[in-house]
Amino acid sequence: MEAPNEADQQPEQQPPAQPCSNDQGSSTNPACGGAEGSSAEDTPAVASSKLHEAMEHEVIPSELAKWSEMINTDISQYMKLHPDRFHRRVRRGIPQCFRWQVWKAAAQLNECERLPQPGDYPAMCQQENAWTKLIKIDISQTFPELRSFDANWQQRLLSVLNAYAGLNPHVGYCRGMNFVAGLLLLVSDSEEESLAVLTCLMDSPRFGLSGFYREKLPLLHRYMRAGDKLVAEVVPELRKHFMKENVPPEVYLTQWFLPLFINCFPLSMVLVIWDVIICEGLPVILRIAVSMLQVLKDALLSMHFEENIKFFKKMKTYDDNDGAFNAYHIGQLLMEHTECVQIPDSTLEYLSGELGEDDGSFVFDESLEADLSGGSRLQRLRRMFTFGSTRHRSAVKPPEIASTTPPRSASPEGMSQALPLEMSSSVSDGDPASSGGQAPMI
Repeated sequence: MEAPNEADQQPEQQPPAQPCSNDQGSSTNPACGGAEGSSAEDTPAVASSKLHEAMEHEVIPSELAKWSEMINTDISQYMKLHPDRFHRRVRRGIPQCFRWQVWKAAAQLNECERLPQPGDYPAMCQQENAWTKLIKIDISQTFPELRSFDANWQQRLLSVLNAYAGLNPHVGYCRGMNFVAGLLLLVSDSEEESLAVLTCLMDSPRFGLSGFYREKLPLLHRYMRAGDKLVAEVVPELRKHFMKENVPPEVYLTQWFLPLFINCFPLSMVLVIWDVIICEGLPVILRIAVSMLQVLKDALLSMHFEENIKFFKKMKTYDDNDGAFNAYHIGQLLMEHTECVQIPDSTLEYLSGELGEDDGSFVFDESLEADLSGGSRLQRLRRMFTFGSTRHRSAVKPPEIASTTPPRSASPEGMSQALPLEMSSSVSDGDPASSGGQAPMI
């Protein structure tokens, strides 16, 4: 394992944070999760500026200097030469002004096959296909809490999703893809580049995300099995509590995995999570899910069925205002804690194996039991999650208990079986912890 670089250590006292300006000219705004102050009269340019402000966070000068150095020395090469140091920095969050450049490099966009040909996008995005009507329904319910994600942004998202469905009819469109494509569009502010990265993530063997959304959702079911087993091994008493309260794994694993956490937490926290997902690979979502449950274990153990369901939904409404415990900082600490969660090599082999007919359904195993393991940062993180406190923006009504069966098919006929859009309800560098079977970087 690469030893931490002394220059990469955070000093105890840091100079004041400063904005990280991006090429759209947006200034830093630590608030996230809602573009406050937008109105129906906002022009597309104003709405775009507010969305970029909502995604930014303050960056200390030393951190910004580190990322500038990595970018200027070829970020792709830096990932290969200094993977441990790169991942430590990623877990603190990538500055917004560099995020899209890093995401493209981590996804190895230049090496992806089957990308749209230059100049084809205008025709692709306008050509209707079997999924166009379904996409039109879902885009209006994508990022509803972002008031600046207006009709113009929704139309851009429609274009990206429609183009991909036409490009790869074997997958087409399935609910959940709207959040993935929407996040790519928010970060890039480019329809064509969003389509290119979406295509790479979906169709590249290195990532293989299409298995989450194609007919019968085979890879999603495989990840749910692996996630349920890992939960039973790491937090067995919590899993037993869920079984006792009739809260099956589908309730939280589907809600987190199908949209890849995007529709589950405040946007600022989602961005840190996705920095790690993009840069470490899809298996890291298991470590993220288990870390989340470790952090929330004490609170969840005290709740009954309806309270558990409400709690998972309320996580998205965490108050992300100013303060040391805002959602972005929680995301940083949570990603740091993922280093403490180990994925067995046998599980990684299972996840990377060829998908078969047995991956078309998910049945949880009630007999899974193992010893509890923990992490050194749990108590600090648990104090920071206050989803049940008065800090909520508004009270959340108890959700209707819908079927927890995920969408069965990516085809238009199968979408009638899809979940509601709410998905079943709806730092410093230190010595890296041993991560055992850590997922490889894409």
